[in-house]
Amino acid sequence: MKNYFAILLLFICCGHMAFAQNNVAKAHLSAFTQQYLLACKKQGNKNQIPGYVYKNINNTPYISALIKVDSAVDPSRLSTLGVFIGTRAGKIWTAQVPVANVEAFTRIPGINYIQLDLPITPSLDSARKQTRADSAQEGINLPFPVTGKNVLTGIIDAGFDFNHPTFYDTTHTAFRIRKVWGQKIGGTPPSGFSYGNELTDSNAIRALGYDTAILSHGTHVTGIAAGSGYGSNAGNNRFRGMAFESDIALVGIMPAPPEWIAAGESDIIDGMNYLFNYAASVSEPAVVNLSWGSTLGPHDGNSLFSQACDALTGPGKIFVCAAGNNGEDTVHLQKTFTASDTMVSTFVTFSPYLDSNNQLTWVDVWGDTGNTFCVNVRLFDTTSAFDSTGWVCLTSDTTLNFNLRGTNGDTCFVTITTIPADYNDKPHAVLSFYSKVHNNICLSTKASAGTVNMWEGYVIPPEGYYGYLKSLGYPWAVSGDAKMTVSDIGCTQSAITAGAYTSKVSFVNINHTPLYYPGGVHGHIAPFSSIGPTEDNRIKPDITAPGFALASSVSSWDTTYKTTGINYSSVICADTDAISGRIYKYAMLAGTSMASPCTAGIVAMMLQINPSLTPDDAKNIINLTAITDAYTGALPTSGTVTWGHGKINAYGAVNYLIQHESVKSLHMNPLDCILYPNPNHGTFTLNYTSRTQELLKIEITDVTGRIISSQVWPVNNGSNSRQFSLNGMVKGIYFTKISSIAGYNVIRMAVE
Repeated sequence: MKNYFAILLLFICCGHMAFAQNNVAKAHLSAFTQQYLLACKKQGNKNQIPGYVYKNINNTPYISALIKVDSAVDPSRLSTLGVFIGTRAGKIWTAQVPVANVEAFTRIPGINYIQLDLPITPSLDSARKQTRADSAQEGINLPFPVTGKNVLTGIIDAGFDFNHPTFYDTTHTAFRIRKVWGQKIGGTPPSGFSYGNELTDSNAIRALGYDTAILSHGTHVTGIAAGSGYGSNAGNNRFRGMAFESDIALVGIMPAPPEWIAAGESDIIDGMNYLFNYAASVSEPAVVNLSWGSTLGPHDGNSLFSQACDALTGPGKIFVCAAGNNGEDTVHLQKTFTASDTMVSTFVTFSPYLDSNNQLTWVDVWGDTGNTFCVNVRLFDTTSAFDSTGWVCLTSDTTLNFNLRGTNGDTCFVTITTIPADYNDKPHAVLSFYSKVHNNICLSTKASAGTVNMWEGYVIPPEGYYGYLKSLGYPWAVSGDAKMTVSDIGCTQSAITAGAYTSKVSFVNINHTPLYYPGGVHGHIAPFSSIGPTEDNRIKPDITAPGFALASSVSSWDTTYKTTGINYSSVICADTDAISGRIYKYAMLAGTSMASPCTAGIVAMMLQINPSLTPDDAKNIINLTAITDAYTGALPTSGTVTWGHGKINAYGAVNYLIQHESVKSLHMNPLDCILYPNPNHGTFTLNYTSRTQELLKIEITDVTGRIISSQVWPVNNGSNSRQFSLNGMVKGIYFTKISSIAGYNVIRMAVE
């Protein structure tokens, strides 16, 4: 279908308002972009429309977007409108658009698709043992301890306490945070970006102290992935993270009130690009963790976010994310239609945590390529419908507003946006509800063929609010389910997506009070862990990790963890800094938000062994070495939609990499040749197991093939060990070739 921009056509008809697209311009608009433009027209652009992602740049309000472009796009046209382009991930770009120029922006030639950001929300001790990371960290039966050294662990999150002792080394001497980009803080943006404040000096980072004082999520997540555990017990290791010797870089995606601005997908893409670029500048591989997400989206791995992520990741650049916490929420409904089964109805309910007189939610509906469907919203009293939007079919890119009158005399406001063929060629409808009525709200969908999937959810930053799709006892209606609830971000093909299992069901807090988690069974899948598959029937999550529940660092600026705060009961221990007198705490939290950094930290350990590891390599090794037990049951090779491929096994993964670090071999068992440490500074040890007395040729070349060193090594039957010291080797990648009469083996080696 041709993509045309919509001009606003406002008219009142039968109690509703419409927004439609014609052929004035080329940009195809996402459903929420269309709803935004209609809302702006209704209120005359006087205020920022709630539910979108804004930034203040040079004292001017901007709105964030992901766009898809072609070769005809003219950057000078964008600059004329004051638009800032950030990341360019293939054809997917991030854009900051002046609020006053959004409509003009949609008419620029060369922009094929515009998706204004929606807010995303967080996917909220024994973990090292259960993942066997402790054995890898201690180097048991390995050539060296694996701790993430010389790898960058990048965290995109909010609620960072930069001075927490866990972000120092194990002696509280070396500060390990290398860079901070506060995306929603005024200051000097990093090179290539137009917003936020970058801090590269450790003194400046420590002086700033934190990004926002109302969350601890980022501090907790970073502590799991890379914390040293300093101050968690006498040995400073009780709550040590996975890659505790890795370097750390942080991207803060939320500001402190009253400058409340949400975070969206374009922010994440920019953050990922920033972290990968920094890692490359210091010649380190990087893993980036995101423990945020949303229930909305096509869930097929083809969203603009997924396309951009796939373009940014690659060798030494790996992205890990949380599966989501909707494993118990009936926020999804699927229906396959036939000629004799043409309709499905369900009732939309609202989160119990929202004001019952001011309820909001979104329902995102996607169909099959080549098919179409219609939707209808009705208000019901006890037995029958009394007001309706009528059937709205996907015949054009249109936005309609309806005001349904409830029996209490108040209104249920419904906005329906239809797109016959969205960017993935699938029919798409978005319904936005703002209800002040007390009646039941029925959503019906009809079609004669194809399958429809719908998801419900709403975000008021930084929290996600989930109602349920229910039958409410009406015999002709159906309830939703928790299938396909892995977040749309988690459906990205290049992402390593982590579900959560139950690693702890009880703990004793700082007041020596024993506390228990209801619903958790040790070793079982966490009840909240989101379930796959993706819409295109791929297995997600890829793996599970401890997430219910984990102890880690929390922010000393977050008042909810102070003695009078609502979260103080989850505090395990506290340590007072001898110099500042500030009290730093460790506390329990649960969620796939915790499983994701556990996985990311283990990926950092893997990158220490092989800095050129690709996302597919990492995923395949994690899957191959995963733990299965009585709780997972026997898992098929392809995995399952609950467990993925099992429970992550840090020791198994790094041991596999060490044993298979050869890049090429001929008639020689790679397991017979082990080189360590790797990386090194030009001094390393070769272990070689021979089956006879023989002469080996050891040849070291750089990436151009130039021979750096060539030596002969006489070996005996059995295990042999020899240290090599090559002075003056420049930092980089080298190849060590071990040759015998029988064959040879080549090992990749990194010199720092």
